[in-house]
Amino acid sequence: MSGKVNLFREERQVQILELLKTDQRVEVSRLARTFEVSEDTIRRDLRSLQNQKLIVKTHGGAVNHVAAPRSFENRLEHASRYKALIGKAAAELVEEGECLLIDSGTTALHLALSLSVNHAKVLTNSLEVAKVISEYGKYELIVLGGRWDPLHQLVGPATVEQLSRYRVDKVFLGMPGLDFKHGITVPSEEEASVKRAMIEIGQQVIGLADHTKLGEVAFSFVTPASVPRFVRFRSCPARPAHRPRNVWKAPRSPTFST
Repeated sequence: MSGKVNLFREERQVQILELLKTDQRVEVSRLARTFEVSEDTIRRDLRSLQNQKLIVKTHGGAVNHVAAPRSFENRLEHASRYKALIGKAAAELVEEGECLLIDSGTTALHLALSLSVNHAKVLTNSLEVAKVISEYGKYELIVLGGRWDPLHQLVGPATVEQLSRYRVDKVFLGMPGLDFKHGITVPSEEEASVKRAMIEIGQQVIGLADHTKLGEVAFSFVTPASVPRFVRFRSCPARPAHRPRNVWKAPRSPTFST
């Protein structure tokens, strides 16, 4: 404690950033006690750090700054080999005649491209996924409504309301952030609301996340990392401190954690 008091503002802010590297999230009240300053002083520190785009302020604290999402095209290229393998493994979990909800995202698109069953009913909030499903000519397709956003997905209250009408066998859930301590997180509350609604309607929820998402913490909390099961494979590296316990490593090829 004594090592953290009587610090210059800049020194205190550097230490706040160091804490965020370890914990991913800090609280105003705890920081005030740690540095023996007022909560107003800590709020000014956090405001300064946010203005420098080093953190993202939240109600009562802050989280690590999450870079602006890449374009859909860039995300499709990023870790594409791993995403294709995960998508193929996820597609093997689909059984004949099932009702599926396929979330938006590039790994979800690889899942859609890998479907092999003859009959299925597919719901999606992704126009890219919908286009792939429609071209098969053998699946019943329902495209969810809502507001189109830059991440190539339909979100908003209309999407949430429509989701409440359905029940599906499997939900294949995409995620920008996946961390054992902080759970599944996404950039906006609007997207978080849609993903929570997706989770509610599925008998099984299967997470689609390649290794680049492990340890990432975005702004809005969706659900604990223990809620979905995940597809993963041994050749895909991970940071053990951030890897959820329900991620299963296959010896050679991707598979489903049970």
